Amino acid sequence: MYSFMPYLRNNIFLVSLILITLGCKEKHSAPEETTPIYESQEFLDFYNKYSTDSLYQMQHTVFPLEGMKSPTDSTTIDPDFRWNENEWVLHSAFNDANGDFTREFVEVGGIVFEFISDLSGTFTMERRFAKLSSGWHLIYYREMGKYQ
Repeated sequence: MYSFMPYLRNNIFLVSLILITLGCKEKHSAPEETTPIYESQEFLDFYNKYSTDSLYQMQHTVFPLEGMKSPTDSTTIDPDFRWNENEWVLHSAFNDANGDFTREFVEVGGIVFEFISDLSGTFTMERRFAKLSSGWHLIYYREMGKYQ
């Protein structure tokens, strides 16, 4: 009489071996390409509206705003300075002044840093944007100046 037991036992062993091999195999896939926050449509829409709509800009700036005024000499930097609504000068869209200025965005921990400088790097400006419960806001502004 023919027995199926050895045949069945060999197939179970083979199927188990295949499943274990597949389960233990490391999956190597290409890292997911993620769009930086500052290139997302949500941020770009905010940034463009912030640069062109004065009421929107005032509503999306956290006052009193942490930052720095441009120093007039090496002793005028106040680390506790805050911008107030009544002294705020509206910001407009970036203008590279025919290539004399550059702009760079960097994202750190969900905060978007914007750096603008002249070609020599002598005069710089920094803004920081964060997404709060009511949308994107300017949370820090260092005025264009010479900081050395």
